[in-house]
Amino acid sequence: MSRLRIFTFILIVAFSMGCTLTQFIAPQPDPTIEVLPPATATNSPTQPPAPPSGIDDVSSIASLQTIEFNGKTFELKFKSTDQPVQIYEFYLPSEGPTDWIELVEIQIYPASNPPILPLEYAKQTANSFVQQFPDMQYSLISNDNSGEVILDFFYPLATREGYLEFDAFKYFSDPSGSQVICIHYAKNIEDIGSSRSYDDVLNDIKNTRKEIVSALAQFNLFGK
Repeated sequence: MSRLRIFTFILIVAFSMGCTLTQFIAPQPDPTIEVLPPATATNSPTQPPAPPSGIDDVSSIASLQTIEFNGKTFELKFKSTDQPVQIYEFYLPSEGPTDWIELVEIQIYPASNPPILPLEYAKQTANSFVQQFPDMQYSLISNDNSGEVILDFFYPLATREGYLEFDAFKYFSDPSGSQVICIHYAKNIEDIGSSRSYDDVLNDIKNTRKEIVSALAQFNLFGK
C-alpha cells in the first residue's frame, strides 16, 4: 500500500472517531456543503478565551509584530500586501518560513459590496481541498449567531519531509462587516516511522484537532 493510501486511511479514521468538538463531513463534489449547527463550534471549551490582540480594525493588523495563540507567542516573519488577499505569517521564535513546525497566518480579504460572507470563503477553501484530495475528510463548522466559520483538514503530504500537515481556518468579518479575515493555523505532525507507530500518529492527529479547533473557537483578534 502506498504512503498516500496509508495516510488517507489514517486520516479518515481520525476524522470519524474520538473527535468530540467536531463531526466530520464527507467531501462533496458540488459547491453545496452541509454546515454543522452552531453549538458544535463551542461545545465544551477546554480553555479560557484567548486574550484579544488589542486591535480594533483591519488597518491595525499591519502593526502587529507578534500574536498569541494557544498559549504560544508567534512572531511576524513574512508578509505579502501587494495582492488582493493580504497575508501576514507568524512563526515561533526559533522557526521561520523555510523551516517550521507551527505557524499562524492572518489573511485579509478585499472589501466587497455587497459583502461576501465568511462561509463563502470557507466553502471555496474546502472545495479546493476536495479537488486536490477527493478521498480525504474535512470539518466545516458555522456559528449562525456570529457568522464565524471554522474549517479544518489534514494534508497527507507536507513541505517538511516525513511529516503530514494539519490546517485549521477561522473565517470571520471585521468589526465594520465589510471585510472577511481568516486566521489560519498549520502544524507539521511527524508521520509513521521507526519511532512512531500507527496509534501514535492517530492519537496525535485526534489530540491536535481537538486542541486547535477549541483554541480557534475561543480566539478573538479584535478588541481590547
